[in-house]
Amino acid sequence: MSARNPGTTLDLERISKVRVNTNAVLKRAQYVQALKIPKKQWQAAWLLKAVTCIDLTTLAGDDTASNVHRLCLKAIQPVRQDLLRAVDMHDKGITTAAVCVYPSRVANAVKSLRAANSSLPVASVATGFPAGQTPLETRLQEVRIAVADGATEIDIVINRMLALTGQWEAMYEEIRQFRAACGDAHMKTILAIGELGTFTNVYKASLVAMMAGSDFIKTSTGKESVNATYPVAIVMTRAIRDYFLSSGHKVGFKPAGGIRTAQESLVWLALIKEELGKDWLCPTLFRLGASSLLADIERQIYHHVTGQYAAYHELPMA
Repeated sequence: MSARNPGTTLDLERISKVRVNTNAVLKRAQYVQALKIPKKQWQAAWLLKAVTCIDLTTLAGDDTASNVHRLCLKAIQPVRQDLLRAVDMHDKGITTAAVCVYPSRVANAVKSLRAANSSLPVASVATGFPAGQTPLETRLQEVRIAVADGATEIDIVINRMLALTGQWEAMYEEIRQFRAACGDAHMKTILAIGELGTFTNVYKASLVAMMAGSDFIKTSTGKESVNATYPVAIVMTRAIRDYFLSSGHKVGFKPAGGIRTAQESLVWLALIKEELGKDWLCPTLFRLGASSLLADIERQIYHHVTGQYAAYHELPMA
């Protein structure tokens, strides 16, 4: 992970002046989606890069210690060893970036990873995920419990009501308190962009989250009706760039929700390269929140190596 974002004071004047040109954003998003995707061995290389940026996630109501254990083993060995050997990447230590679970499953994940002698980080969603509508003290306590159980990354959700009603000072203060509760853990702030109404609100919420000390800003919980979209990503990455130019601090970006295909992961990598540059193309500054994406990436790498598509039962499941 990159150095923690200490945050900056809340600049309300700067936030009040934000205006986003919707047509320009949509046009830019169309341009990024039309970029040529690499083929053959270059595609395989980019797909393996995507694997190293995945927060392999399970956030189901029926999560158990055993399926979390299985997820951890998949995170440690995300692509079959024989496939990695075929592309000469078997000794590069390829793993996913982290494992992401509910607070009550953090201890299970930490135990599984330790037993496998892995230093892979455990991320936990917290603060009343996904709606963020529980009392503040409950949300703070959830962060503290996840950290105490061994989570080194916390994905918090903002209180959307504060963003929708323009209460930026209150939102800033809440996130500052979450930042303090995280201690040494890195904090990713979920904006739930499908519930913020406008691109201007998304940009303002991005800035406030970064000023309050977020190490990452994340699009969605994956539980909203609209999740990670390319236009919203343009807005959020522009906010990241502006914040970097004004503060000198690099904040990471995490699209999440609905990212299921290898092809989509390549578009996301291209978008990051175009908008933020190569510095951001690493797990310390870019994550893909996903639960089913890895299976499709592994299928594509299998196809690259063998010329055939694997049946899903031929690849170990997460």
